[in-house]
Amino acid sequence: YNSNMAKFKINEGNVENFFCCTTIFDRICEGVVDEHMLGFVLSGELTLQTKEKKVNIRNGEAVFIRPNHLVTKLKQPAKNGQPFKGLFLRINVPFLKSISKQIVLHIHPLSDSLSNSLHFYLPQHPFLTGLFQSLDAYFTTGQLPSPTIIETKLKEAVLVLLELKPQLAGVLFDFEEPWKIDLREFMNRNYTCDLTLEQLAHYTGRSLSVFKRDFADTFEGETPARWIIRRRLEEAMILLKKGVPASSVYLKVGFKNLSHFSTAFKRQFGILPTQAKSIQNL
Repeated sequence: YNSNMAKFKINEGNVENFFCCTTIFDRICEGVVDEHMLGFVLSGELTLQTKEKKVNIRNGEAVFIRPNHLVTKLKQPAKNGQPFKGLFLRINVPFLKSISKQIVLHIHPLSDSLSNSLHFYLPQHPFLTGLFQSLDAYFTTGQLPSPTIIETKLKEAVLVLLELKPQLAGVLFDFEEPWKIDLREFMNRNYTCDLTLEQLAHYTGRSLSVFKRDFADTFEGETPARWIIRRRLEEAMILLKKGVPASSVYLKVGFKNLSHFSTAFKRQFGILPTQAKSIQNL
């Protein structure tokens, strides 16, 4: 396995970063996108998967990813053996607020499809290619750019996005605090995801204390940890009765190892996962 991740910061403690990732093997990364992100593929292929949509990004193409959701990234080398190489920019709200005072904004209304999209594909374009080739030179030479240059490149990235997809102004420069979303619906869609309580609270628009209080009210006093385990096991039972092997089920429902899954399943239902298919009603 050969992988490399490098990054540049404007300054210590600031999250406006450039990242470069290279790998000669398929690499799956699952994580929460907590800031606006712009990714560009220099070689190989990047596949983004969310619960709503999958998109493939190839050499010379880019993708803009909205914050506050979970996304799986599959980074694959080219078929000719050339390593995967991608550049990624994170653009946070304080930076966007600062440049919103420097440029003229034309906010275009988003269509329903764009409003619900978590990421936006950007085809090959000279503006994108030029921006990322100039950034790649810093990683290739190993020379750290000055904070002024990094900030200038981030501003260029935002301007390129607005030039290629003007509708994104309504996404980038929406600084309103998110409303609290429906907790029951969110949990039923995301109970298999590997999220901390802090992340669950954040993505439902709540502080941790409010999240715990609202969760207890919504789920009749049950704690998040117990509810998640129970919900995963209930889904596992459905899959096992359909004949899906336990070796596949435990991963599908969010457990990290088969032993923990088997122990929890027996504690919940009194039988081993391998016995579930023969049980008609529990």
